Amino acid sequence: MSNHGQFREEFAGEHPHSYDHTEPKGSLLFILAGVTVIVLLLTAVAIQFYYERVRESEIQDRVLAPENHQLRDLRATEDRELHSTGSVDKNTGKVRITIERSMQLVAQEAKENRVKWPTTPYPMRTAAELAAAAVKPETKH
Repeated sequence: MSNHGQFREEFAGEHPHSYDHTEPKGSLLFILAGVTVIVLLLTAVAIQFYYERVRESEIQDRVLAPENHQLRDLRATEDRELHSTGSVDKNTGKVRITIERSMQLVAQEAKENRVKWPTTPYPMRTAAELAAAAVKPETKH
């Protein structure tokens, strides 16, 4: 008999420290894997949504919100030219008039039928005329 014999325990059946001989529960593992995938997808969508929201906010704050001095100067120049009079070419006597006065003069010329461009309507072709024009007769060689 060995020296270890006196410490040896006898068990009926399986030893309590041996591995588990039962089969894993596949349905439970499948459910846990599915829940994990869904949680990961929802997390990815939430992170993407948050990123887009923060990005749009930064674009608004840094690019769109501050007033551009070049655009402001351009609009001021346009307003000045539209609403003031002045000389364009002193040699030919061309002058700049206000947009309001220009619209009055155009309306007056139209009322007196003195416009410099064609204003009479041209005849519209009907659908049948367009269809007939689309059909080309065959040429004989």
